[in-house]
Amino acid sequence: MSDDQGLDARALARYSRQLILPGFGAPAQRALQNARVLVVGAGGLGCPAVQYLAAAGVGTITVVDADHVEASNLSRQILHSDARVGMNKAQSIAQAISTLNPFVTVRAVEAQFGPENAVSLVEAHDLVLDCTDNVLTRYLISDAGVLADKPILSGAAQGYEGQLITLHQSLGGEQRGPCYRCLFPQSPRPEHTQSCDDGGILGCVTGLVGTWQAMEAIKVLTGLGDKTPNMLFFTPMSIPQVRSVRVRPRQVHLPWDTIRRDSTAAKATIMDAADGRDILMLCRRGNDSREATRLLQLPHCFNVRGGLRSYATVDTSFPMY
Repeated sequence: MSDDQGLDARALARYSRQLILPGFGAPAQRALQNARVLVVGAGGLGCPAVQYLAAAGVGTITVVDADHVEASNLSRQILHSDARVGMNKAQSIAQAISTLNPFVTVRAVEAQFGPENAVSLVEAHDLVLDCTDNVLTRYLISDAGVLADKPILSGAAQGYEGQLITLHQSLGGEQRGPCYRCLFPQSPRPEHTQSCDDGGILGCVTGLVGTWQAMEAIKVLTGLGDKTPNMLFFTPMSIPQVRSVRVRPRQVHLPWDTIRRDSTAAKATIMDAADGRDILMLCRRGNDSREATRLLQLPHCFNVRGGLRSYATVDTSFPMY
């Protein structure tokens, strides 16, 4: 039997403690029930994030990971077990959640999140949790989120420290929060990055960051809380242990519509910023940048033919989608 709020007796009993929270109620629970969340990474962050999202009643969770459970994972990847060592991590999580909350759906994707499936996976969901420990994959997830216009909850943990930020978050109308590339325009070279395998990690840190991701996901999916973009830092060996840094919303300095509407004013802005240097026009495939170059007709202004795809053939470390 269902009540007039669309929740059956089973759901009312299971989720009763969050349903009675001020501002939550049946509308928020229905939003979770109808939500589709993509979790990239089934390790130290993905395990607690999926555990709490499933427990809260998020209707459909897709977990993407090509790795398999190892004994060294078990101190921090809490949904895996000795009995499932050797099993694909996404499948292991799906199996664990089936006993935790059989009324939600967990889909396991036994594949690497890569250029060939990034956009299609992101497009099929309402929200993405970046639970990876690979920097280039972070850029790819963020780029796919921008292309599909989906928010990303990006978590990271290493050693004794963790951080979390909501990327490309809707701030009302067409305004969006920053993407990963807005915050970190230059990707580090692979030899300058460390994974948990190299630098070590304390399990409690991944547990906290993954739980943060679940909390922020619930806020985004239900519309609860402040939408001001901020980055959370957790450093338990320092005081204060938790810091929040406000991040400015993303701002387009020179929107494409402005160039088409008033190319004269756009010319002046670009020439002033260039200060005598060569100007490169760049977009994903080279189509919009070619048109902008034609409209502006600036001296020493060049279109990068083929856009970001061509650039990736020159700089092989550039994360392409």
